[in-house]
Parts: sequence; C-alpha cells; structure tokens
Amino acid sequence: MDELAFLKDRRSIRKFKKKDIDNETIKRVLEAAMYAPSAVNKQPWHFIVIRSRDLLEKIMQIHPNAGMLRTASHGIVVCGDEHLQHADGYWVVDCGAATQNLLLAAHLLGLGACWVGLHPREARKQAITELLGLPPQVKPFALVALGYPDEEKSRPGRFRPERVKLDDWNSPFFSE
Repeated sequence: MDELAFLKDRRSIRKFKKKDIDNETIKRVLEAAMYAPSAVNKQPWHFIVIRSRDLLEKIMQIHPNAGMLRTASHGIVVCGDEHLQHADGYWVVDCGAATQNLLLAAHLLGLGACWVGLHPREARKQAITELLGLPPQVKPFALVALGYPDEEKSRPGRFRPERVKLDDWNSPFFSE
C-alpha cells in the first residue's frame, strides 16, 4: 500500500452536496490548521468562518474564481496578522502552511475543499477586508470553500523527477 496515497489523492473539490458541516467538524479542521508550523511559532493567523449565504454570494461577486461557494456549506477566510508575525512578510508563508493543514484535515474528515487565492491580489484583498471589516493589520490570505464532495477526481501524475537536482542546478538527482 502507498503510505502517501492520502496526500496524493487530495483534490480541489468545486461541487458540493446540499449538506451542512456541523460546528464540531469545522472546529476540528481549524484546530488542524492551527497546528501548522510558523516562523518562531508566532502563529499569526486568524480564521473567519462564513456560513451566511449572503456573504458567500458577495464573495463570489468579488472573486471571479469563487463560484464553488454557490454549493459549499462554508467558506473559511485565512488571514494573517502583521502584528503577530515574526518579521515582515512571514505571515504569508505561515498562512500558507495553515491553509495546507486545513485542506488536508478536510480531506481526512471526508470533506471536499478548494483553496481560492486572495493574496497577492490587492484589489481582492481590499474588497474582502472591507466586506468582513478586518482591522488594518489583518490581511486576507486565502479563501477555502468547504463542503461534502459531490464529485470525484482521479489522481493525476505530478511527480517530475527532472525538477529535482543534487548539490547544484546542473546535476540531476535522478539518473535516467
């Protein structure tokens, strides 16, 4: 058995069943997100759970690639707090790790999820900031659509050995 199948089989799900996710499951997903590594363990993240259909509709108007929210049970906006980060710019990588943990936890719990980028698109970030009333030091990083999947996707081949080098750029790690 492939021990890494769980990671390889996670897909971006964009079609969801009409079934709400309970609060305990949302809590478990967020708890996993908060166990992500962060620079100097500063954990500069905040999460806004959105279940209001009105807000989800408004987000779809702001973001041209967020149409999957139409059938999602919830959206989660992952935000970084500049006052909590280790140093300038670290909130971005820390929130990326938290978002990945969130996606993996959702998959493990039988949910479907899709990461919709906000950062670094300043117009989208500003619109989300205004919509959600974020304070100036809190920056929206990503939106994750969550729900029970109503589609199945096969695993694509993604391993690219030619992109792995040994010791320097000109030495392949894998020989032919």
